[in-house]
Amino acid sequence: MKAMRQRGFTLVEIMIVVSIIGLVATLAVPSFINARTKTLAYTCVNNLRMIEAAKDQYALDHTNQAPASLADLAGTTPACNGGGNYTVGALGVNPTCSLGGLHVLQ
Repeated sequence: MKAMRQRGFTLVEIMIVVSIIGLVATLAVPSFINARTKTLAYTCVNNLRMIEAAKDQYALDHTNQAPASLADLAGTTPACNGGGNYTVGALGVNPTCSLGGLHVLQ
């Protein structure tokens, strides 16, 4: 009788595929984490720009008075995706984020 050859993958082939997937994952995950961090920072800066524009509009509508808080601004106010809080500040002063480092409007 003829011996039948079984089909399938050997253990070595499977181990090589798993190790390649692990190597690709170790290279890709830090890049994704870095991209997420940068995205949160860019979102925060853009939110600060929107708050500054809303604060200027509020001052125009209310005879150069600064809003006391974000709740005084018309419309919806942005929420910090990083978990921080935004501070409006006085007229001529840029709004800030409690997470720090993102208070400069560019």
